[in-house]
Amino acid sequence: MNSNGGIVRLIVFCILGLTLAAISGRLAVHTVNDTPSYLNYPLESLSDAMLSIRTPGYPVFLALVSATFGITLLPVLQVLLHAVASWALGEELLHRGMPRRSALINAFCVMIGCTAADHVNTVSTDAPAASLGVMVAVALMRAYRTRSTADAVLGAVLATLTIFVRPAYLFLIPWLAFTGWLLARRQIASDDTPHSESKSMQFQGLKMACGIMVVVLGWMLLRQFVVSDFGIAPFGHQNLSAVLVQTVPPGTLRELPGQPGELGRRVADQMQAQGFESPDSENRSIPTLLLESQWGEINYGVIWPIAKEMDRQQGGPEAIAPAIRVHRRIGAMNRAILSAAPSGYLRWLLLASRRAVGGTAANIAMHPIFLAMILSGLVGLIIRACTVKSLGPVCIPHGWPAFAIIAISYAIFSIGFVILSSPPIGRFADAGAIFLPGLAASLLTAPRLESAKTTTNRQSNT
Repeated sequence: MNSNGGIVRLIVFCILGLTLAAISGRLAVHTVNDTPSYLNYPLESLSDAMLSIRTPGYPVFLALVSATFGITLLPVLQVLLHAVASWALGEELLHRGMPRRSALINAFCVMIGCTAADHVNTVSTDAPAASLGVMVAVALMRAYRTRSTADAVLGAVLATLTIFVRPAYLFLIPWLAFTGWLLARRQIASDDTPHSESKSMQFQGLKMACGIMVVVLGWMLLRQFVVSDFGIAPFGHQNLSAVLVQTVPPGTLRELPGQPGELGRRVADQMQAQGFESPDSENRSIPTLLLESQWGEINYGVIWPIAKEMDRQQGGPEAIAPAIRVHRRIGAMNRAILSAAPSGYLRWLLLASRRAVGGTAANIAMHPIFLAMILSGLVGLIIRACTVKSLGPVCIPHGWPAFAIIAISYAIFSIGFVILSSPPIGRFADAGAIFLPGLAASLLTAPRLESAKTTTNRQSNT
């Protein structure tokens, strides 16, 4: 592979990313409700940092940006990070033998995808974590192509960094192990490498996952020692609780035993007072879209404030910080709901899976550039159907099957992890589906089988 060509493509991707961001008005800093918790992260105190609902990855990055370039240049840096991640994907696919057009289409679709288009200038972890996730996938593919320990270590480091930027990427740990095994099986099936070498690579992803787990567990043990909380952050129980309280009737919440029952009663009363919809006494579920639309308000406007107020009134062990006590109080209610009515949560998982598929497909189709590409493809298909005798078989580009393993498994693990505790809203699910538009586009725009044969014949004749 021509290294100069790679550098040129990197420059083009960076310029293109900055141009598109400027045209769409995404080079100006945009703040959201989550922004203060990142900007005001207590870096000066270890114990305060470990009591924060955020992990330190992104706050450290913001502190470095503020101290060097200034926070106004954050969108530029996040655009460049995503451009580099997209470029790296294209280069890896080229190294795997994918035709240039298909590889660059994949990279372009990642660069302009829904997550980047919506959040690249936001002071939050949505965009940078998605960019790092792309780099992890590239590193995994590269490690299996080169069989290099250094590439595997790089992938594990990137995955660890991604998790500490956004804990929702904890799915990377099982994903690396499982997808690495699939890539090894692909190598064995395709005879790209000797069977013995591919066999030895089957556990490379598992080794990467184990290395990440050591670091994550080390952080959790440190938090246990410093703030008496064995977890990556005191966050997540309230996300799940805002789902669970909408899967059962108010009567079930009021009948929960012990301290969880007191929180359940107060939550049920407040939800009814504020007019939130709940399942009726026959436990018929409410529509998934309604649950999703109420989720944020119930989370931050009902459950969390009530739990904090109860902690102020009742207190708890003085050795445990209030933030941890509140987190545990909500977790106890979650466990009580799951024990009393597990069928509601199981029903939610099924409905959320369906919602994730439909919502993600809709977000992709409504993306202006993706919509134009879809419509252009349909027009091209009609023209070809009218002008050729047969559309012929689809030509699978070289390197596409391995990338399909990456793209599809990444979406399943990512979105599957989200719906365990949260609705698959766009900014959660779109990042998991980041590879899918390019996967489809690179297949549909691959050189036709007859064209590939003609090119091969010409090369053999010369």
